[in-house]
Amino acid sequence: MKGRLPILIIIPHGGQRVPDELSGLEVIDRFNLFIESDTCANELFAFENEVISKIDTQISRLFVDLDRSPLSTTQRSYDGVLKRETITGKKIYRDGVFPDEIAMTNILKRYYFPLHKSIERIINKGEIKFIIDCHTMLAVGAKNSVDSGKPRPLIIIENIVKHNEKDIKTCTDELALGFLECMKTFFSEEDATVAGRFNLNNNLFNPYILKKYGLGSIPMLRFSISRSLFLNDTYFSYDYLRIDDIRISELRKMIWKGIEKFSYKYL
Repeated sequence: MKGRLPILIIIPHGGQRVPDELSGLEVIDRFNLFIESDTCANELFAFENEVISKIDTQISRLFVDLDRSPLSTTQRSYDGVLKRETITGKKIYRDGVFPDEIAMTNILKRYYFPLHKSIERIINKGEIKFIIDCHTMLAVGAKNSVDSGKPRPLIIIENIVKHNEKDIKTCTDELALGFLECMKTFFSEEDATVAGRFNLNNNLFNPYILKKYGLGSIPMLRFSISRSLFLNDTYFSYDYLRIDDIRISELRKMIWKGIEKFSYKYL
């Protein structure tokens, strides 16, 4: 633990695996499992040797969304902790197939609650000084997104959630803007084929994890980075569903330099 920064990294959407209990019931193919995840998030934020704690999952968000309330199972077909279709409108399961309440309960017990209990245990140890909820995002809003068809920024930082109809900050604006400025230092030279480059609080997402853990005593923010940086003709092979490892390594180093600079300046 010596030398590691007092930060908790949470990566809720980087997985692409179908849970064993649901294997064979899905119609979603390998390409869409790849695209509908936070593609490469597990690799880009793999700082388990640099920070005190990192939490991620190999299970696809399409089957168990760790960034949704466990009570939100049937609100919208493309949202909630269990979903019927993807954010781009594709069916996830075969016709007439969807987990019943018993199956839902068992899936949540196996894949959902253990991760959240792990987060709570880590927080309760008292070693963490900052929490970062890490995501990669599509360069353009998908069919069922609130910004459908609209280009997104290169990086979005969020430190505001809705609580009792009010906007509540999960960390001070000084910390959020400081984090954004540190990322600008290392990403300002990147080509931006998106709307703007660096933005604070675009209100595009439904950040349950940010709300659940960001209203406590530890400052927290949500960090989303555009897949336009690597999911393109230069670095991505559509035939093999593979992204250039060197590019991912470069981006991971840039992200870490930003986190490191922020930590030394503010934590």
